[in-house]
Amino acid sequence: MKLLLLSLLVCNIAYSQWSPVKTFDVSSPIHSITDFDFITEERGFLISYSNNTNTFYRTIDGGITWDSTTTVEGYFINIVMVSDSIIYAAGNLIVNPGSYQSKQIYRSMDAGQTWSQHEIFNTLGILESDCMVFTNDSTGFVSCYDGMYYTNNYGTNWSLLNTSSGKFLVNLGSEVASFYNNDIYLTNVNSLTVQTNILDCYGIGDVQRASSYGDTLIRNNFCSDGWGNMWYALTISELGGGTNVLHFLDDGISDVAINASGIYAASGRPIRSIDGGQSFFKQVCTLPSDSLLFFTKLEFIDSDIAYALAVNQDSGMIKLLKTTNAGGITTNYITQPLQNVGLSNDLDGFSLEVYPNPAINELNIESSSLLDQLEICDLSGRQLATFTDIQNTHFAVDCQFLSPGNYLLKVLSEGKTVVKQLRVE
Repeated sequence: MKLLLLSLLVCNIAYSQWSPVKTFDVSSPIHSITDFDFITEERGFLISYSNNTNTFYRTIDGGITWDSTTTVEGYFINIVMVSDSIIYAAGNLIVNPGSYQSKQIYRSMDAGQTWSQHEIFNTLGILESDCMVFTNDSTGFVSCYDGMYYTNNYGTNWSLLNTSSGKFLVNLGSEVASFYNNDIYLTNVNSLTVQTNILDCYGIGDVQRASSYGDTLIRNNFCSDGWGNMWYALTISELGGGTNVLHFLDDGISDVAINASGIYAASGRPIRSIDGGQSFFKQVCTLPSDSLLFFTKLEFIDSDIAYALAVNQDSGMIKLLKTTNAGGITTNYITQPLQNVGLSNDLDGFSLEVYPNPAINELNIESSSLLDQLEICDLSGRQLATFTDIQNTHFAVDCQFLSPGNYLLKVLSEGKTVVKQLRVE
């Protein structure tokens, strides 16, 4: 089943939502930028990488000028400003993915004037983007394929918390969330206890990017659409609940962000939702002279001010961009939403409840309208059971014929189709 995925967008007026701050051309010492972070509108750091060498740069004028602070070997992928003075950078000293990698933290306590080096561990694999968060100036977490590591003494010493926490971290205040396929590991920053939440993406997670705001999580996954197709998917979930909204995309996403102004993802140009992920529009009316700009990273300072990195695909030049109105005024756009698949909340007054989930022996389906048909499929979309002509608002299914695992429940009711994710214990 082929899904139509991208938004069709028309802009009413040529209105610049993103303005160029700095262009890094061939004469600039700043080359490939692996990460950047702003603590205020004026003050930020970035990592420039070239030939196994990383240079940390600082700006105090909103990105107009950048001063180098230190140069280190390896491949550094993440920089975090805890304050204007305290900065951490995480990376790998060997960049061959098949070799043992010495994971390193570089720390500055004086706004980048001096740096100290601390090893976390030495093992296979490399640290990925967004691998590190700090909940205060001394307490931080680093996550990778081998597990999550923790420090409470400014990165001087690190301890292993668990061995299956995943690559990406987001700060939820009292908790830190990390991801491994469908599982979200919530680590209490005070007790260091770990709780596992399962927010399925049709059984295949493989999180590529992650961000959060309040109790809302946004992820970029590579997953199945339930019909055997593999897509990049934008997944919006609520902690304590299930997956609320799932949008399948045919292009990869390089970054995701969420704040009070909406949900964002960088997929060539930024796409934005202001209705909790129900629909998105693409912010295409920016910098018309750079029609081939490809956005790669978004960083919000507050609800309105954000920075972004974009590459001109003709020249290869990198641009640092800035918005002061969250990327644009939404009334300037006529939008057709991205196709929505797997919606589990109400659809035009239609509600559906499936319980218990996970199921053991019996599964109950409660609908606000008459149920016509139920299908239970495996994660490849193969039909395992079909129940037709139900004509009732309640239906019970004996699940004992299903092996423990994840399944898809397709519900047809009065012309509406809803797909639910089902787990059997």
